[in-house]
Amino acid sequence: MKKPVLVLVFFLAFLSSYTQRVQTIVPGQVIIGNAFQIQYIINDPGAFISLSPPQFDNLKLISGPNYYKGNSLVNGKTQAIQNITYTVVPLKGGTVKIYSVTASFKKDEVENTEEVSIDVLPQPKASFNALSTYTDINLYAPSSKANIDKLIEANLFIKTEVDKRVCFLGEAITATFKLYSRLQSTSEVINAPSLYGFSVMDMLNINEAHQAVEAINGKIFNTSVLRKLQLYPAQTGKLTIDQMQLSNSVEFNDSLTGKKVKLQKIIASNPVDIMVESLPSKQPAEYTGAVGRFTMHVELPNTLIAVNTPGKLQVTIAGKGNFIQFAPPVITWPGDFDVFDPLVSDQLNKSSYPTEGSRIFIFNFTSDQPGSFVIPPVFFSFFDVYSGQYKKLSSDSFRLEVTAAVGAEKNRNESPIPGVTKKSWIFLTAVAVLLAVMATFFWKRKKAKNTRTPAIEKTNYTQRFTILLSRQLPDKQFCSELQVLLGTVYKEYDLTQEQKRELQEIKNDCQLLVYSDMHTESKKEELQKRTGDLLSQIRF
Repeated sequence: MKKPVLVLVFFLAFLSSYTQRVQTIVPGQVIIGNAFQIQYIINDPGAFISLSPPQFDNLKLISGPNYYKGNSLVNGKTQAIQNITYTVVPLKGGTVKIYSVTASFKKDEVENTEEVSIDVLPQPKASFNALSTYTDINLYAPSSKANIDKLIEANLFIKTEVDKRVCFLGEAITATFKLYSRLQSTSEVINAPSLYGFSVMDMLNINEAHQAVEAINGKIFNTSVLRKLQLYPAQTGKLTIDQMQLSNSVEFNDSLTGKKVKLQKIIASNPVDIMVESLPSKQPAEYTGAVGRFTMHVELPNTLIAVNTPGKLQVTIAGKGNFIQFAPPVITWPGDFDVFDPLVSDQLNKSSYPTEGSRIFIFNFTSDQPGSFVIPPVFFSFFDVYSGQYKKLSSDSFRLEVTAAVGAEKNRNESPIPGVTKKSWIFLTAVAVLLAVMATFFWKRKKAKNTRTPAIEKTNYTQRFTILLSRQLPDKQFCSELQVLLGTVYKEYDLTQEQKRELQEIKNDCQLLVYSDMHTESKKEELQKRTGDLLSQIRF
């Protein structure tokens, strides 16, 4: 290898070694009154000391800080991380800012996060008519002596029904909000219940009618299911399902004049307390939060790939449980592999209880070294609520052959360079490292003087983004690869604070789409436009 090329390799390796040590993950949009998490990921837990508490407006702190250890893929390598989470609930609509926090590390080093913003949307409105054919005449046209308030209270009310009041952390609970009426009334939800500490999944479309008839103590009531949810507790202790409030317009006939009279009445359900118990201690090392009953299937479609050609390992977790909470399974990769964040897709039946279906993790990887490799067994553990025990799933190991790239074998068979011994290579390597350090020093000096990288870099990144668009990737894979491209831009170029903020927000939105089961086409188009605008602004 020629000396200039060797120096360039070391130089680029040095530049690519930098990564953010603190990342902020928040959803792009939330509903007013619904709890969500602010998550800080520490990518250097060995040197981490402390994190300053976050400051924000119009958010109520419910829980935190909570600390969790885990693993993540950083620059394609598995690395230990520290998760710090705060559970909060938005108090009003609009844009909410979460201000920068400071992380302290050893050697008196600090790193500040970027300020992020979240859009808080109003609660969905839903109206329900209860025009009963079972109403007694004395309810529709009460006598002038009747106590109207008591009459309404006895014949128009909401119940919150849950299938259990004691459960394990991550165990599914159903909560059904049901309106009972024997009156001629129209009702509108004016305050949806706050669900602090739960991950929430709607089981019914609230914009559709879900009406039936029930008998209570011999009296016939019309019923309307206002909302039916699956709740997955995300923390232990006493959690409360708050009340739902309805504004009602109740119609009567005046017994004296015969005219119709409408009265307005606000009614509410009773809060329900849920006791959440901790999972048994001594969790398996590979446990990532799954609760339910699951099976696992692991597949390596291609057992023969070329150097630097993508391979794929697919892991499918199927069964019933808290799919919306657990992390990917544990995989120990060969040291020569570069592994990318998994692409995640769900096939879930939300109307089943607990949620039934499958979640597919696709791990893309490459190797720059030819040879025979063994991918050890994949492990996945879950807590089986039916038996009250942890269960461990494992796959077989996989053998993978990585062949040399075209032309590489020819290069290896050529005669060695005359006069270049092992000692010579060591000397050249030392010289190259020294030159790389010097190059880095002068690069930083140039950066301080605001000199810019040649314009061709801008063209290269514009071309990379154009090529990414032309590949017509599925939405989730597109988002995953876009995160990688933006991460490279962030590390290699001097961005303004506004550009850094926009870049991080695009990456966060990509992360949410990867793990979302919502329709993503319109969001993908928005991300494409925002990325194109951002790249056009950066001075490469």
